[in-house]
Amino acid sequence: MITAILQFFGRILLWIYNVFGNYALALAIFTLLTKLVLFPLSYKGKRSMMQMNSLNAEMQRLQKQYGKDQQRYQLEVQKLYEEEKVNPMGGCLWSLLPLPILMGLYYVIRRPMLYMLCLTEEQITTVVDTLAGLGHTFEANQIAYQEIHIMNLISQDSSLYSAVSNALGDAAVRLQTMSFDFLGINLGEIPDWQFWKWDTVDWNHIGLFLIPIVVTLLNFLYSQYSMKSNQVKQANSDDSSAAAANNTNKMMMYMMPLMYLWFGYIMPAGMCVYMACNAIFSALQDMVFSKFLNKKFAAEEEARQARMAERREKEKEKKAEIAARRAAMEDQMKTKSGRKAAKQAQKKASGRDSSAGQIGVRKYARGRSYDPDRYPITAYRDPQDVLDEEALERALAKRGKRLSQEEEELPVQELQASEEQDAPVTPETQAEQAGDTQAEE
Repeated sequence: MITAILQFFGRILLWIYNVFGNYALALAIFTLLTKLVLFPLSYKGKRSMMQMNSLNAEMQRLQKQYGKDQQRYQLEVQKLYEEEKVNPMGGCLWSLLPLPILMGLYYVIRRPMLYMLCLTEEQITTVVDTLAGLGHTFEANQIAYQEIHIMNLISQDSSLYSAVSNALGDAAVRLQTMSFDFLGINLGEIPDWQFWKWDTVDWNHIGLFLIPIVVTLLNFLYSQYSMKSNQVKQANSDDSSAAAANNTNKMMMYMMPLMYLWFGYIMPAGMCVYMACNAIFSALQDMVFSKFLNKKFAAEEEARQARMAERREKEKEKKAEIAARRAAMEDQMKTKSGRKAAKQAQKKASGRDSSAGQIGVRKYARGRSYDPDRYPITAYRDPQDVLDEEALERALAKRGKRLSQEEEELPVQELQASEEQDAPVTPETQAEQAGDTQAEE
């Protein structure tokens, strides 16, 4: 399955080479075609990335508000993504699409006889054995890219091409020569960064040495431009939030070009041509995206700011409502505590003795208003005993007579007390009271 897919890419690259007759131009056109095919997906990735960057100010606000409560912060961020219809992984996923194409093109360039000429493994082995019989062997560092070297050999020497064609038999119809030359540089060779070990110093070695550096510089400039084009102008944006977002992207801006530099010195130079063309076309593509998306995001930003302002007003109203409810509860608690304090003061003013409620050191063990004589204790009587009705009637009559006497005596005592209080004080009464006092003493 993978071989069939790679051979499909290889046939396209071979067809472009046959049309234009230049390997570097074929790689550039192939890169442009892949960009056109992936244009809709790249547009989605660019839009998602710009959407994420447009939310930086709101993300910073949520961080300041809920930073200490990470669970609440994650819930608010997820809610924000749902409201704005943003996929946080959208930009990353679409930006990773060129990597499978890069790896697929790497195999196509590394093995042109298998994926471009569509020869089988047995037929390729026959070609290698034929060249070995003619005295052409491959060094250890050339084994991984021996098919490129074979294509170089048969393209430069017609006798070798005839020998390989005779060895392949009927499969020789798929064999053809290819020139990897571009401005005097053989794109089928691997650049060597150890220039002090070069046997000869010529333009081919110098060009191969410079190509990965140029590719790295182009990808660095593209990464820097892409990071700037991803930023969306915001009406009430905070410079600190934008600076924080830029700091998070700096690692990617430096790491990707360094990765391309490493690739450039371990792969054939044809891969460098693809990476350089990919950086140039990607920058042009971002320019087109930014031209259309900036206008669109300007209108969306205004609507977003209105939604954010409305959300902040609702939060303020909610906080004010909570504060008012809390203040009402505090007032209610103060009122209850005031009533309780008034009752306690009234109890203290009444002079009620609550010492009977104390047990040991526990002051109110039985209660503050405990009264041991509140309920009179009556003697127990067996309900089966015979009731002496005569004795009961005598006791009731005696009790009634005593109560009537007390009622008759009470008004007389009260009348005497009131007369004594209302009587005028004269010198004779004062003398009598002083005499009574001395007599008592």
